[in-house]
Amino acid sequence: MVTSVTTVERIRHLISGVLSVEVPSDDADLIEQGLIDSLGLVSIIAEIEHEFQVQLALEEFNPDYFRSVNRIADFVAEAALPVT
Repeated sequence: MVTSVTTVERIRHLISGVLSVEVPSDDADLIEQGLIDSLGLVSIIAEIEHEFQVQLALEEFNPDYFRSVNRIADFVAEAALPVT
């Protein structure tokens, strides 16, 4: 999925601001590299929901959506699409 550079930049900025973490690349696995833990994940989800006006239903939660900046951007793009 192609995602707006603006969305990727906004997510990178959120991660940096909320967690004080510099992401080495947009494809870096944030969880595997220890850049984000469970509390950080909750914080980022809350900020993403607020920033992008999307809501993640708990029954649909999948931590794989939040493994990298690019995966988060793809999730936001899909969450913003109208349901048909």
